[in-house]
Amino acid sequence: MTNEKATRRYLGFIIPATILFVGASFALKTADNAAMLPPPALYAVSIVPVGIMLSMFWAHWRYMTEIDEFLRFIQVKGAFTGLIIVMTIASGWGWLEFYADAPRLSIFWLNPIYWIAYSVAVLWFTPRDRAAT
Repeated sequence: MTNEKATRRYLGFIIPATILFVGASFALKTADNAAMLPPPALYAVSIVPVGIMLSMFWAHWRYMTEIDEFLRFIQVKGAFTGLIIVMTIASGWGWLEFYADAPRLSIFWLNPIYWIAYSVAVLWFTPRDRAAT
């Protein structure tokens, strides 16, 4: 499969999945705020965005297996950078909460922080690595 075809297929999946994920997240928050569903139903419906998120990771995994080694290297560097940033924030803020009575940070934010950090890292590494070749 060509890089272009893999990218088109990836974007054709990830963009609608992201829109669904954000929509499902806001719908859950709205249902919770308006007390539209009892707590057991909210627990059950909370599985929807989790399933979408897992499908997004699967799509990314598939994309990384379909592209060439050079682009895969950039993707891996971006993913690793995203994980470094998420782990640093999670651990660092956890210590601040524990030892300095910092306000609580919801772990919900780790997923969007990861994807933003990953995206910025890929944008950063792509021209730098292309210039090195």
